[in-house]
Amino acid sequence: MKKRVLACLLAAVMTAGLLAGCGGDEKSGGGGSSEQVLNISTNSVVVGLNPLVNTTAPDNIAHNMIYDPLIRDRSAKDNTDEIVPAAAESWDVSEDGLTYTFHMNPDAKWSDGSKVTANDFEFTFKQMADPNTAATNAWLFDGVIVNFSEALYNNGKTPDEIGVKALDEETLEIQLVHPASYFLQLVAGSAYPVNQAKYEEYGSEYGTAPDKTVYNGPLKVTSWNQNTEMVLEKNDQYWGQEDMQLDKVNYKVIQESSTAVQAFINGELDVVSTSDTNWGKTITAAGDSQEMTVPSSAPDFFMFNLKNEYLSNTKIRQALSIAFDRQEMVDTLRDGMSVPIYSMMPDTMKVGDKTYTELVDGKNYFVTQMQEEYTDPKALLQEGLAELGKSTDPSQMTIRYASRGTAELSKKIGEWMKQVWEEKLGINVQIDMMEWNIMWDKIDAGDYDIACGGWGPYYNEPSALLQLFEPVNGYFNADKTGWNNEDSQKFTELLNQAKDVVDDKEKAEIYLQAEQLVVGNALIAPMYLEASPTYVKNHVKNYYVATNGLVDFSQVSVEN
Repeated sequence: MKKRVLACLLAAVMTAGLLAGCGGDEKSGGGGSSEQVLNISTNSVVVGLNPLVNTTAPDNIAHNMIYDPLIRDRSAKDNTDEIVPAAAESWDVSEDGLTYTFHMNPDAKWSDGSKVTANDFEFTFKQMADPNTAATNAWLFDGVIVNFSEALYNNGKTPDEIGVKALDEETLEIQLVHPASYFLQLVAGSAYPVNQAKYEEYGSEYGTAPDKTVYNGPLKVTSWNQNTEMVLEKNDQYWGQEDMQLDKVNYKVIQESSTAVQAFINGELDVVSTSDTNWGKTITAAGDSQEMTVPSSAPDFFMFNLKNEYLSNTKIRQALSIAFDRQEMVDTLRDGMSVPIYSMMPDTMKVGDKTYTELVDGKNYFVTQMQEEYTDPKALLQEGLAELGKSTDPSQMTIRYASRGTAELSKKIGEWMKQVWEEKLGINVQIDMMEWNIMWDKIDAGDYDIACGGWGPYYNEPSALLQLFEPVNGYFNADKTGWNNEDSQKFTELLNQAKDVVDDKEKAEIYLQAEQLVVGNALIAPMYLEASPTYVKNHVKNYYVATNGLVDFSQVSVEN
C-alpha cells in the first residue's frame, strides 16, 4: 500500500530571501501603472541559467523564478514553509521509503509550447549523473539514488542505469539506496529541469543567454546584462499563469548594501536586507514597509587548507578557531544581526522529530569545549609549532586570508580577524582582498590558506552539512581542503555508517563523532548564522521570508 502526498509542512533549514542589490530607474508599485512590476536585487552576478552547472546563490534565485522543479518548497507565513506540487501534481512514496513516484502535471509546458514530461526529468537526472557534465549539485544525490554514485564516478555503471526512470510521459519513478526523509526537500531545491530537445540542440551554450534557454517556471528572461540587471516577464506558457499577478521582475545587481538600501528608500527596490541598524531605523521611520527577521540555517565558517605546512597541524588550527570571541565578532561586525555558533549545526537542525543538539545533549558545541580546555590559544599554537619542528616564535609564522569579496563587510571581517589573530596569537596575517567569485575559484583550486566559506543546507538533517567535507565526493573535498588523512577516512566511514541507522539517537551520535573531526579538530571554524532583517514594501503581497523555502513568485503581487 502506498501513501499519496500532496503537500506537507517541513522544518526550517535553508537560507531564503534575496540578497542586497542596486537600484534602477524603474519605480516599484504605486506608480499608477496597471502592470505589476517587482524590483529585487542581488549582491553578485548571475553566472548562468543552466541549472546543472550554474548553482551560485544568485543563480539559484534566478532558477527559482524560471524553472519548475517536480515540487516546490516555498516560504509561507510566520517563518514556515510548505511542499507544494509544481511540475508534478502529486507523488507516492512506497512503504519502505525507497521508491518515489511522481505524477506529472498534465498542463505543464515549456516556454516554447512543448509539453513538460517525465522524460525531461529523467534526462536531467541522467545528465547530473554523467561525469562529463560536471553537474555542480550532482554530489547531493551521491549514495541516495540507486547507481548514481557508480555512474558519476565511473564505477561500473552508466547514467542510463541510475534509479530514475520515466515509466511514461506522465510518470517518473525514482529509486533510493536507503530511506531519506529529506528527499523531497532535496528534489525541490537542487533538481531544476532542462528541456532535453533544446539542451541537446544548444549544447554548451544552453543557459548562456535568454534565447539559449527554455523555461517551465512562472517567469522567463527577456533581457540580461550580467553585471547590471536581469529582466524577467510572465511566462505565458506556465501552467499557473492565469492565476499569476506579477507581470515583470527586475533582478538588479550591486555589491554595496548601502546602495541597495538607498534604492529601497527611493522606491527603486521592493525588497532589501541589511544588518546596519542605522539604515534599519531609517527604513522603519519611513513607514512604507514591513520588517521580517528570521534566522538563517546557513552557517558561515572559516576554512583551513591543510596543504599549508602550518595548517596541517591540528593544534594550530584549533588555536586559530578558539582565538576569537564569536559574540564580540557579531556585535562588532554585524551589529548583533547574527547569531554566534559553536557547532557547524544550527540549533534547528533535526534528526527525525528532535533536534540534533537535543539528541546529543549539547555535546556538539565543540568550539566552547575547546575554549574551556585550552584557555591560552597562543600556548596551544606554540605546541603545534613544536610538533612541526618549527620555531615556537609565532612571529615567524605568516598566514594568508582570502576575503569573500570586496564589499565593506568582507573588508571589516578581514581586518578584524587580522587584528585578533595577530594580537592573540602573535602570528602575521596577510589579507588577500579579492572578488567573491575569485575566492571561490581559489578554493576550487586549493589555492588559499584561510578562506571564509558558508553553506545553506538543502535539507534538514546533519548530513546536509557534514557531507560537504566528504574527502572524495563532497563539495569541499580533499582537493579543496587538503583533508586527506586518517581523520578524513574515519569521517567517510561514519557518514556511510549513519545511512543505514534507523534509530534517531544512534544516528545523531554517529553524526556527533563526524562533527568532532570537522569542528573539534578544526578543519573549519564556525562563525555565525546571519539574522539580518528583510524589509518588504507594503504594496508587495505574499512575499514571505522563511529559514527554509524559497519565495514563490507565482504567488507574489504588487498593488498599484
